[in-house]
Amino acid sequence: MKQVKLTLIICLATLIVAISGCDKSVDDSVTLWPVNNECNLHRHTCTNQYQGAEVSLKISPHPIPIARPLGIEVYTKNLEVSNIQIDISGKSMYMGYNRVPLTLAKTQQNNEVQRYIGTSMLAFCTTQKMLWQITLIIDQPNGKQIQIPYNLETINRL
Repeated sequence: MKQVKLTLIICLATLIVAISGCDKSVDDSVTLWPVNNECNLHRHTCTNQYQGAEVSLKISPHPIPIARPLGIEVYTKNLEVSNIQIDISGKSMYMGYNRVPLTLAKTQQNNEVQRYIGTSMLAFCTTQKMLWQITLIIDQPNGKQIQIPYNLETINRL
């Protein structure tokens, strides 16, 4: 009986140590902006605002086609940026790795608005409807990162 109690105590102690080793703390270096559910990227530019900063995403042409080149434009205002990438991933199924760096473009506007451009493509999907998450990943000079998610639904028109 003593052997069973000792084994039980050792097992429980091991379990407690194992569970306490799981760090569930939030990564302070990443800020996730809320999703703008009013946004429809098929029709217009979508703008998100958070803590005095503003980021706009435009994907063209409209409506957004599947398996065709897409023009990506991002405008930032009141935000320090060292690097921007756009990540396109399937929400309803895995569609492969699709992360593209965006390039700072010359802009005629004032210095507080910056324009970034790039190209990408939505992968062809065999299902009639596909749910996508498009995430802007913005690295800042201070080592912090901002992630801005957008939802997109496409209908297979091919």
